[in-house]
Amino acid sequence: MEHLLNKLIGLLAHATEIYQSLLRVVQNEKDAVVGLNLKQLNMACKTKDNLLLKLRILEEQRQQVMDRVADELGCSSRGLTLTQLSQQVDESYARRLLDRCTDLLALIQTLQDVTQQNKSLMSHSMQLIQGSCNLLNNLMAANPVYYRSGNVDNGDQTGRLLSGDI
Repeated sequence: MEHLLNKLIGLLAHATEIYQSLLRVVQNEKDAVVGLNLKQLNMACKTKDNLLLKLRILEEQRQQVMDRVADELGCSSRGLTLTQLSQQVDESYARRLLDRCTDLLALIQTLQDVTQQNKSLMSHSMQLIQGSCNLLNNLMAANPVYYRSGNVDNGDQTGRLLSGDI
């Protein structure tokens, strides 16, 4: 049982390190968007994908260890949380489990906040780009008429950004 608990604590520590790396990458992603650095943004996305893959593999390993721990304790692994597990093990392991749990929860909350900020930033950027595209599309009439003299009749909207009416 001690071996399983040590392995679980090690997996949680490794997950914490990966989440810290992911937080740094998400912050770099924000800097890339603000700085309009496409190369940096692409690198951040690739790094983020790699870290998420590592986290997925780590989560599978953690789940396997939790299943084995639950079997040792004679309880169901379904719904078994680290807090519940800490109540069923020795004090030294309980403290370490709770510390890892607290660290992970705080880190994940920070990561969610930064990700939400990035989402808002990217959404706002897309709205600005869409507005610029709409402006450029409205600068020229859809079907201009070319006369023999070389003049073009674009209607009244060509070149006008603001209406003369008040």
